[in-house]
Amino acid sequence: MNKLQRAIISMIIIAISSLPVLTWACDALGPNRHVGVVTQIDPKAGTFTIIDAQRETPMIFTAQQKILDALKLDSEVIVTFRMDGQHMKAEAVVPAS
Repeated sequence: MNKLQRAIISMIIIAISSLPVLTWACDALGPNRHVGVVTQIDPKAGTFTIIDAQRETPMIFTAQQKILDALKLDSEVIVTFRMDGQHMKAEAVVPAS
């Protein structure tokens, strides 16, 4: 293997290793947890929405006002939730990074 091939392989390895880990993060976090980016906060309805990092779909959570007040649009978060009937109720939300 010549120097150019080694350099190319090294660059590929570096590029792959620097990809975000969020693509598998939801499964790795275990049950009743999702990770994603906050896209909507609706204090009137008592809900917020994230785009799930693994499934790339919107997920709507109900939450207490203190959780909604702490959220910021476009932030990456980990949501711990429980099912409340047909709704996912956020019990804790922490920054993903």
